[in-house]
Amino acid sequence: MRGRITCLEGNVEIVALPVGHRAEPAHAGSSDGRRPAVGSARRPKRRASRRLDKAQEAAFAALAAVSSYLDADEELPVFFGRLSETVAGLVGARRVGFWRLGPRGVLGLQPYAFGFPAASAIHALRVERGPDGGGILDRIIFGDDLELVGGTSPELDAMWRELGLRGIKSSIAAPWRAGERRIGAVVAFDSPRGFTSNDLWVLRLAAMATGLVWQCKEAEDDLANAAIRLEDAVAARRRLMNNIASGGDEARRRFTSALHDDALQLLTAAELQLERIEAEANGSQQAVQFDKLKTTLGKVEDSLRRLLMTMSTENLEFDTDLNGAIRERLESVRVNSGIETQVDLRLPEEVAAPIQAIVIKNIAEALTNVAKHAHATRVFVSANEVEDGIRVEVVDDGAGFVVAEAVDMPGHLGLLAMKERAQLAGGWFRIKSDPGAGAKVEFWVPQKL
Repeated sequence: MRGRITCLEGNVEIVALPVGHRAEPAHAGSSDGRRPAVGSARRPKRRASRRLDKAQEAAFAALAAVSSYLDADEELPVFFGRLSETVAGLVGARRVGFWRLGPRGVLGLQPYAFGFPAASAIHALRVERGPDGGGILDRIIFGDDLELVGGTSPELDAMWRELGLRGIKSSIAAPWRAGERRIGAVVAFDSPRGFTSNDLWVLRLAAMATGLVWQCKEAEDDLANAAIRLEDAVAARRRLMNNIASGGDEARRRFTSALHDDALQLLTAAELQLERIEAEANGSQQAVQFDKLKTTLGKVEDSLRRLLMTMSTENLEFDTDLNGAIRERLESVRVNSGIETQVDLRLPEEVAAPIQAIVIKNIAEALTNVAKHAHATRVFVSANEVEDGIRVEVVDDGAGFVVAEAVDMPGHLGLLAMKERAQLAGGWFRIKSDPGAGAKVEFWVPQKL
């Protein structure tokens, strides 16, 4: 005896033959040893190739659909409703729905699922995950572990029946996720021909791409909400600035009124009394002391009147534009302190009144500090329009100081006020200085609050 080896549909068969018998060649699918047509052996390969091509075409169609929907200006529920219909066509399903995993591990169907009437009980269905993560849902969402038997997932079908859904003949599911984030699952129901592994692959691909779209849409919504919150914050800041401005003006009015009507009036009365006492003591040795006291009182009165001019709210209602108001401040510094001044102003003709007030107050505060504390011989002020705002620099050649210690130094609390004004208006404030090297104060505020 000698043997003959034949290949039957991929299996190896050993057949015993009598000695001297000449074996005829056999081919797969031939029961009588006759040679089949050449093309019949290639048909299974062709069919497999066509199935693969169709699966790839469906996958590309799914990605194209998701990509085209990404630019659609519509709400997420409507977006997923249209996408469900497209996915159903790609995998040959009668119905498709996206199930989202809630914060307590409960799945709910997204609105506008394809193929389910509005009155269907599935819309109100809530599916809980199994205990200890061993249920079919956990295996789908977190493990992508779905067994496909006879064109369906028997375990998934059983779950729907247990939940009271009737008429479902077949179903498959794929995890719906974006990177490591698990959003839920995409489920396809009822394929007339039965679901295949290629359908499951297309469903997985569509679910993965959809997860990225979901994440992108959520980011857009978060950005829109952030923009709304930012607008609310800007409006609140504007109201706060107006309240601070009005409150500060009222406080200055009360202060200047008390200063003018009380302190200065009393000081004037004291000077008159001193003049009468001096006249009565004419020729005595006390006359010289009276003159010194009168001089001192005069200096006190001048100082209080300058303070009155600085604190008065009326001085913020300019007769000229902002450029002219800054020049007037600098001229006052030159006349009263002898400090040489230089200026470079390139400001627009029209600036909102609240912004003008901030600019003038900060410049006035900076110049006051220079005159009182810097021991400077020159001061330079520049102000120009930059990035829809006003940028100001005040530079002196004085003694300078340690910036970190400026807040604690006597007479420098105005620096903190300058910073707060600029920041409340939505701008910024900086100080650059070193002992012996002068100082530079700079700030920027927007032209509109």
